[in-house]
Amino acid sequence: MTIGYTSAHKKWLRLLLGILLLTVLFTNGCRSEKTGDDKAVIEINGEGILAPAKVSLEQMKGMEAGLVEADFFSLNSYGTREYTAFKGVWLWHLLQETVQLKTDATQVTIVAEDGYQVTYTLEEVQRKDYLDEQNPDSTYPMIIAWEQAGQAFDPDQGNPFQLVIGQREPGDVNKPYWVRHIITLEVK
Repeated sequence: MTIGYTSAHKKWLRLLLGILLLTVLFTNGCRSEKTGDDKAVIEINGEGILAPAKVSLEQMKGMEAGLVEADFFSLNSYGTREYTAFKGVWLWHLLQETVQLKTDATQVTIVAEDGYQVTYTLEEVQRKDYLDEQNPDSTYPMIIAWEQAGQAFDPDQGNPFQLVIGQREPGDVNKPYWVRHIITLEVK
């Protein structure tokens, strides 16, 4: 038995092949979605640096002179007081190791995946004396953490970085400044 294709059949087959080809191309293009390893990157940009840069989790872990592992005290707006163990790198050290700041740079804005952001002066970022009102002998720098309570942040839940900062003074409600899922540091 012989099958003969009419011009209508040929047009239909071309259409199906075209759809199949577009489906394959589209599906492969969507695979460029970030994997867990790709997500573990913070972009540093802004007019306050000479050139933009990206820093990975692995690079941060290698910044031994700036590594911080401590129990940070937090106070939220409801009055809840608690300690949380974090591991990360001092934000000032991270900037110094990664980008060249311009002499007129004055501030850093930390931006999360959801758009939440906080801005600090460079003087605030350089400080190593943020405090714990319940333990006045303890002081801390502002850090970019990748681990909480001994557990690494899951990159499948969002960019695995969190800004952590102690209190400026006793009674300072500091927990709202703990930015999660950081994607960008904008230096101005």
